[in-house]
Amino acid sequence: MAMTWMISAFASALGISVGGGIAWIMKGLQHGFSFIYSLCAGFIVGLLFLEMIPENVELGGFVNLVLGVSVGVILFQYIHQLMDKVTIITASHQKDIFVRSGVLLTFSIAIHNFPVGIALGPTLGTEMGELLLTTLVLHNIPEGIIIFTPLFLAGFGILTYVFITTIITFPIALGTLLGQIFNIGSPSLLAFMINLSIAIIFMVAIKEIFGEAVRNSSLLYSFLIGIFGFGVMYLYLNSL
Repeated sequence: MAMTWMISAFASALGISVGGGIAWIMKGLQHGFSFIYSLCAGFIVGLLFLEMIPENVELGGFVNLVLGVSVGVILFQYIHQLMDKVTIITASHQKDIFVRSGVLLTFSIAIHNFPVGIALGPTLGTEMGELLLTTLVLHNIPEGIIIFTPLFLAGFGILTYVFITTIITFPIALGTLLGQIFNIGSPSLLAFMINLSIAIIFMVAIKEIFGEAVRNSSLLYSFLIGIFGFGVMYLYLNSL
């Protein structure tokens, strides 16, 4: 049993780490953060609408999606206001946006990974479990990209890379352990938790990331780069 949660943790960390490596390369190649932020927003929206939302509607239904997203939007607004009131991060407004986006994305992906771990727990050791592990690695790569891109642009380095990977990995390891011990499998509850994370991720993508890109370039430029990012995510997901 100890091995199962370690296996799921390793799979999650591997995908997140690869995504973080790609984010680091993109940071070095980018010619202005408006491009990379617009691209990242396209990645996020593509991941949500092409993968996470359709799968979650199938899991919990449309009503569950509406309810979970509504609560998630309220939760995002509360966290956003709280960070505005109590957090003075840097002397740069742009870096503040980067850090806040990275923190909110980390929080929302962590929420998302917990029910994924619960669903994974009972299947490990089976053919289905092996398939889910492979899927977990591949799908955590774009999550690593969208989490680490703003943090790297804010100037964070290897220690943050390790710390955030640990934070993201812990919920899926815990969920795997609990899922195996208690065989937790309420589709409605799992779907609701994932819908919370979907709402937060979407709000971060549009309000924080895409909004900041538009403010520093133009709506047309940001939209076109975002569409390109969406297309890249479409090709990636359809190649899995």
